[in-house]
Amino acid sequence: MNVCRRLLLAFAMTSSTAAAEPVPTVIVDIHALGADRLQALKNEPSVRWAAEFGNELLLGVDPTQLAEWSKRPRVRDGLGLLAPEEIWVRDHVCAHQALQPALGVVGGYELLRQPASVIRIAERSGIVGSALPADGVVAREQRNEAHPKSATAVSSAVQNLVNRVDAERWFATMSTLASFNRNSFSPALGAARDWISTHFEATGLVSSRFTFTLENLSNCTPSQPPISIDNPIGFRLGQTLPDEWVVVGAHYDSRNVARCDGTLAPQPGANDNASGCAGVIELARVFADVDTERSVLFMCFSGEEQGLWGSRRYVESLQSSGEIAKVKHMINLDMLGYDASGALDARVETTSAHVALLGEYSAAAATYAPELNIITSSATSAGSDHWYFLGAGVPSVFTWENGASVYPHYHKETDVPANMTRARELAGGILKMDAAMLAEKAGLATMFADGFE
Repeated sequence: MNVCRRLLLAFAMTSSTAAAEPVPTVIVDIHALGADRLQALKNEPSVRWAAEFGNELLLGVDPTQLAEWSKRPRVRDGLGLLAPEEIWVRDHVCAHQALQPALGVVGGYELLRQPASVIRIAERSGIVGSALPADGVVAREQRNEAHPKSATAVSSAVQNLVNRVDAERWFATMSTLASFNRNSFSPALGAARDWISTHFEATGLVSSRFTFTLENLSNCTPSQPPISIDNPIGFRLGQTLPDEWVVVGAHYDSRNVARCDGTLAPQPGANDNASGCAGVIELARVFADVDTERSVLFMCFSGEEQGLWGSRRYVESLQSSGEIAKVKHMINLDMLGYDASGALDARVETTSAHVALLGEYSAAAATYAPELNIITSSATSAGSDHWYFLGAGVPSVFTWENGASVYPHYHKETDVPANMTRARELAGGILKMDAAMLAEKAGLATMFADGFE
């Protein structure tokens, strides 16, 4: 998982143009609080400002009331004295460069303090992260929406597809993939590529590779010579709209602390991101004998840990050939198997240009994976392999866990299957949601009464 590429947040908390004085902060667990209670909490007289981060709420409170707030249930210590104008947000697992230490993590996001003068120019200066959004909502639990998406009428055809998702089979696939050293500079990456291709072929897909050169990487220390690596692809031709494509993707490369050292072993990357590539393979199995209107490309990217290079070069090739217009939707899977809160939190993210997709995915989850606690955001865009598809104008959605921010084995040799928590339940739910959405986006719309609107 690589989430440092231009995190798209725009957070300016208060309507006043005058800078607020820093006040004490507290963090409130707002899981399943409900819209009315959440709004009432934000409106309390002692609350100076509020910022919402999915299952947690950061509150700036009246200094005279801090002791009372600290006694409340579901409240933990905040991040000290803060004014909203000086808060800077970045994803906890950003790792492209040496980063300023964070004040702490709220709802999966790192918060830092920056002078307001720096924040005003930060997005233009390349500083990792961004300021707080105008409405104060970085991410929101569906259960806290004023009008949460509810289950739609179940389609028996889609339910039959969803029932094919086998979490045990996914876990076994992920575990085997984690046995390969998959650093992009490792000689063993080719063996992992071939293993993935074999599984694509076993589902009846036409197997191919997208080959590109990884070179001139400023974030590799020591520098590495150019290397040719591949994205394995499995292609299923659409029946009525073969020149319209849906891409289902995840990166299969891994790393430990050293980004570009292929000699270190092991580099298992079970959660990051054998879990996602195994999810792509599982969805290929689910659709093994399913005719779709649109063509579907199942793809596992390499070079992600060095800067999203596999997906970037693939998108650039489609732009050069004029084929990018064929891609009508992209589903990205990255880190599916760590349930940090015990509530099966799953994030669904895109940009504001495609915000309607959040409702569609939320409704699909409510209908076919109700065990998930869905958290949506169009204020963030974590840097994974959907990023360059979004940049090319492709409606793209990132589906993943909400535990990446606190996963203790991230980019370590201890990122092994045994250290993932409730992996089968969480990944199984995410894959059921994605299977339902793939059914719709690939052209099984006749199987839905009204879709997931």
